[in-house]
Amino acid sequence: MSLSRLAVLVSTALIGIGLPLPAAALPAPTVDREDSPSAVSWLERAAAAPDRVSFHGTQIITAWGPQGSSSAMLDIVHAASQGSEISVVGSGAPGAKAFVQRASEAHAPMVDGGPLALLQATYELVFKCCTDTIGRAAVLIEAVRSDRTIAARFWIDQATGLLLQRQLFSTDGRSLVRATVFTDLEIEDSEFLGHLPPMAPSGVKAVGLGGVDDLRSQGWTCSAALPASLQLYDVHQDTATGSLQFSYSDGLFNVSLFEQRGRLDPAAVAGFTTTVTPEGAEIHVRRGMPSYAVWSSGGIVYTLVGDLPADTLDQVVASFPHQPPETITAIQRMGTGLARIASWLTPMSALSWKLG
Repeated sequence: MSLSRLAVLVSTALIGIGLPLPAAALPAPTVDREDSPSAVSWLERAAAAPDRVSFHGTQIITAWGPQGSSSAMLDIVHAASQGSEISVVGSGAPGAKAFVQRASEAHAPMVDGGPLALLQATYELVFKCCTDTIGRAAVLIEAVRSDRTIAARFWIDQATGLLLQRQLFSTDGRSLVRATVFTDLEIEDSEFLGHLPPMAPSGVKAVGLGGVDDLRSQGWTCSAALPASLQLYDVHQDTATGSLQFSYSDGLFNVSLFEQRGRLDPAAVAGFTTTVTPEGAEIHVRRGMPSYAVWSSGGIVYTLVGDLPADTLDQVVASFPHQPPETITAIQRMGTGLARIASWLTPMSALSWKLG
């Protein structure tokens, strides 16, 4: 598996954005940008590096938001030919462990969880030459918005091409909202992981972008794009429940929207902060790593899970329908399927509640 897929599964609290992504499902860049050829070349190298470089390192992920800051420390053993064994260490949830298999070569390039094609389509990529981090010589790449504010910085190891550090910034380019950094890294001649369970749970099938029109005709909400330049790039379905996962990204930030027919069970959102729209619909939010937003509208329960900044998350939630619920009895009420959703995101999802 690539480090990009590894990082997104961890830094977004393993929310399922790492499900297999076929290259054909990814839209090509549609905006002409004056990207630095060197910047693109180094990011392509970063996307490919974990397929040929084995390593053992400690990584810290930190997110900042209205809830304050939250962090997780991870021990990562990566075998280029197999995948990664990831363990939570420190005071957060010591002992939690998961495995992520290596992605097939047919998958589209990803950089720290974001599709590289969408990163190129959304931001201007700038090469900032040479620097160092954790004692290793690196190059610095910046992703710049159209208003010239900094959206992200990437530190890429010159010797191996591995992504050593990534910082994501608020929309004004001034405040950090997420940082992922290796605090130590040992390059290995070879690694072997003794046990790698299947990545995708049984009962989850790829629908892809080709099935979106059919889903719309069945009454599902299938937005091609969300606020903040988030683009739909993949769709999966749980064949047991019929629930759907829509994956969005701008190349930096990632979010998964789950839709399931039924009614919201209040017990599933215990501990969430609840707000009421002017129309009387309830929205339940829990901010953290990752952040969750849950609501019901028109007979569909929506669960939004992602690493978005707080203001962007609110914009995304507001872009969906929010019809007030009908009065129902306890017998008629169905759960949101949050527990089921967590079970088919990825094997890593078992750690999400510990990191969130």
